[in-house]
This record gives sequence, structure tokens and C-alpha cells, in this order.
Amino acid sequence: MDGGGVAGGAGDDDAAAFSRLVARYRPELQVHCYRLLGSFEESGRLVTETLLRAWHERESFAGHATFRTWLYRVATHTCLDFLATAPRTSLPRELRGGGPVPASALPWLQPCPDTLLEQVPAQKTGSDEVVARETISLAFVAALQLLPPRQRAVFVLREVLGWPARETAAALGASVAAVNSALQRARPAVGRHLPRPEGPGAPVRDDCAVLRLYTDALERDDTAALATVLREEARTARRPDPPGCRRLPTRMNRQPAVALYARGPDGRVHHAHGLEVLRVEGGRIAGITVFGPDLFAVMGLPPAL
Repeated sequence: MDGGGVAGGAGDDDAAAFSRLVARYRPELQVHCYRLLGSFEESGRLVTETLLRAWHERESFAGHATFRTWLYRVATHTCLDFLATAPRTSLPRELRGGGPVPASALPWLQPCPDTLLEQVPAQKTGSDEVVARETISLAFVAALQLLPPRQRAVFVLREVLGWPARETAAALGASVAAVNSALQRARPAVGRHLPRPEGPGAPVRDDCAVLRLYTDALERDDTAALATVLREEARTARRPDPPGCRRLPTRMNRQPAVALYARGPDGRVHHAHGLEVLRVEGGRIAGITVFGPDLFAVMGLPPAL
């Protein structure tokens, strides 16, 4: 997976050759930026800036780490520099105690389409896969956003990517003691805002089966069937469906999702209306995060059906 150097053959200073070399790393670097930023759109812009910065700073690659590791360092600093100039809105005090963070409290939060995640090669880094479900869920990404940027970077590098403390410290220009201290503070802070799994005895259904039950119940307007698949907190999170609504199943953040389309004035064309990302626990929908239609284009969803 890792490249042995910045250029692999003739034309070491050729931008096109460098671009070809880094192209295979782009999807996983964008996922890394997405975790740090919480915004899919911003992660796309920042991964482009990362690769441009890597080209201009290519002489700094001295071979002390793998080429892939060096690119992650560049991506991390690119994101931290961005966050320093575009600080996020602070979370209201009443939401900092614990529990999942509502998307409305993080206006920059966006889902990440599985079409990007599927481009990242399956591999192991430390103990976790690069895009394991628990490290890319919408709730996990939201919880990350509550950490200060450098602490967030430490947590992602250490806990998600499995980097050793010494390598993380070198990447961030910090001491090993500072990295360990940041990680000790970050772990409980993230844990407080992750959903608590449902206890034993819940029905066993996979995400796809739950999504089918959910959309079928909505199509039939079957409130009894809907009650069997929706927990109360998810039911209250839903917005009313528009008349003549059509639904397109999709996936975001390794979670089932539904793109909603409202019937237009002509009665034939249905236009983008909203996006629901579903959190499934114990065979039922435990949470629904709703996004507006402005994300359809960037998520690769059709604007109309």
C-alpha cells in the first residue's frame, strides 16, 4: 500500500507523475479529513489542498516514515490550519453533558456517502479497519467535533488509525507525554456522546432489512408496522413527509439512509426534499438525522426522480 518514495521512476519533478502517485491515497485521505472536519464538502476541498501542499513540500519527505504516513501528516496539518482560521461554533452548555449530539447543534456536520468509503481499500491499521463502521458513524463523527482540534487529531491518529504515540507526536510536533495526555482526555469526552447500545433481547435484523421494513411501512401508511421498527426517540425526530413523497434508499456513514423527493406541481417529477440518515440498534431505528435537499448534489444523489 505504501509508496517507497515521492516519485517512482523517471520525471521526479513532474507534477503529473506525482499526481498519479498520490491518486490512490485520495479516498482514504478524504475520509481522514472528513473525520477531522465533520463536513463532506470541506473534506473534498481540503484533500485537494493537501495534495497540492504535498507537491510543494515534497522535498520534506525524507523517508523516515512511509510515504502514506507522510501524506497523512500533511493532511492533518492542512485540516488543523483550516480549523485555526475557521473556528467552529461552540456547542451549547446544556448539550455538553452527554448523549448523542443533535445535528442541528453542529451546522457544519454533513453525512459521508458510502460511495467514498467503498473506494478505500480494505486494510488494517493497528486494530481497526480504515473505515470500520464504528469509526465513521454519524454519531461518532459528531462526537469528534466536540474535541479541540489538536486533541481531535490525536484521537483520530491514535484510536482510529492506530498510530503509536511516538509517531503521532512526531506528526504533530508534540511530545509523547502531551499526546498521551490529550488521548486520556479525549477518550471519555468522545464516549460521553456516543449512543448507548440497546440491551439483550432485541430483535436481530440487519440494516437492509430494517430499511425495507421502514420504507414499506411508510408506503402503506401503516402506523402499527412503523411502531415495530421505530423507537420513540426516532419517531419524534422525523419530519412530516410531503404529499406524494417518493423515497430512494441509499447509504451514508455505513448506515442506511433515505433520500426523500416531493411531488412537483406537474404531478410527474419529484424534486429533492430531504435526506434521513438512520441509526439502527437492536433491529430497530434508534435515531434519525435529517438533512436538507442542498446536499443532494454533493452526495451524488439525483436532484429529481
